[in-house]
Amino acid sequence: MAVTKWSVSVEENLASRVESRVGDRGLSGFVSRAVEHELERDLLDEYLGELDDDYGPLPDGLMEQIDGAWPS
Repeated sequence: MAVTKWSVSVEENLASRVESRVGDRGLSGFVSRAVEHELERDLLDEYLGELDDDYGPLPDGLMEQIDGAWPS
């Protein structure tokens, strides 16, 4: 599989938290999964927006009703 090498800058505290979690060797995989996850979230958000455009937003109170039926 071909790869592209990037250089990115992140806030020091975030970098420390990530490094303490994955170590130096797991950083590329961790970042790749995080980017893929974020892209999936963006696509889901776009799809939900399309559904709102097609069918309108959820009625007021429906989410609260659903949350009550499926407590977290």
